[in-house]
Amino acid sequence: MNGLINVASLLLYLGLIPYAIPTVMPNWRWLLITASIVGGLLFALWVQDWIMTSNPLYHEGIGGALGRGLALIATVSFAVGAGVRALSIFLRSRDLRLRYVVALCAAGFAIVPTIFVVPGLWQQWQHRPPSQACRAATFKVSVGGATFALPSTSMFSIYLGRTSRTNAYHLETDSGQRDFCGLTDHGKHPVEATNISLRLRNFALRTPALCSDPIPDWAATYCAAHAAARQGKQDVIDFPLDVNVFAAEAVNLGEFLGSRSTFEDSQHPELHRGDDFVRSDVIAGGQPLTFQCHDNDSGTWCRTSYPWRDGANLGYTFQSGRDEVAARGVRIDAETRRFLSGFAGSR
Repeated sequence: MNGLINVASLLLYLGLIPYAIPTVMPNWRWLLITASIVGGLLFALWVQDWIMTSNPLYHEGIGGALGRGLALIATVSFAVGAGVRALSIFLRSRDLRLRYVVALCAAGFAIVPTIFVVPGLWQQWQHRPPSQACRAATFKVSVGGATFALPSTSMFSIYLGRTSRTNAYHLETDSGQRDFCGLTDHGKHPVEATNISLRLRNFALRTPALCSDPIPDWAATYCAAHAAARQGKQDVIDFPLDVNVFAAEAVNLGEFLGSRSTFEDSQHPELHRGDDFVRSDVIAGGQPLTFQCHDNDSGTWCRTSYPWRDGANLGYTFQSGRDEVAARGVRIDAETRRFLSGFAGSR
């Protein structure tokens, strides 16, 4: 809040003169001349700035950013002043009393700090922390017929629609927690979701509360993967990079994991050119646990998906050495299901 007050003070000192110049113009003619001259100079300044910053060899220091900020204040202040003065001249032509015209021009300056300060206040409001009641909430979420009890601080993303772009609640963010608390009345109302997901890459944002001592046995590998991911070694622990539990009929599969079953996909390899299918000896969802893999510059990337339980499908991705795909994939599958079992039902 102190920072916003300082910004408002800076705007008062730096924006008052550019604002006042057009507001003291006596009539339309003077206002148009002033707007043309000053506005033209400001326009030329911004064109020059654009030309300089477009140069690939340009390197901006603190001075460049500061100068651009000052120019922005002057530009906005002058534009607002010209707009307010144009309005006041129009109202004066409609017989508005002079004292009201003067008051309008004086009060109009409040628009300048509002333009700069309100977005910052809105950002602070959007990123305010959830209440203690919200942080302590546990959400009852079902996917298909599978039910889960997800703590507010569990870092899952919960999707209620067919796509990943709508009705998405990301519990790793304060706004996601607040919004889902509002939807469920702090976990009092159960929710039917189409997909719940967990991304190991999100671990850099914050440490899950689950990984504070004492760590449950079923979350030990997850927390070890978290610690490794913070060091950029997310592929050294037998835990997936992304986990999705989804209702296959209720989502656009391509937006989440790609298919309902990689074993079924392996029956039609001609539809997946460039990918290899690695089949293990483990049965998952009544099918051989099958991994769809492809190579890139960073190694071998694999994914799997299959009917899991109670109408929900399970899918995840991981990175592996080419010769270790089957063995590592089986270990990751066991750890994934063990981890999800910690959220099953009501706790």
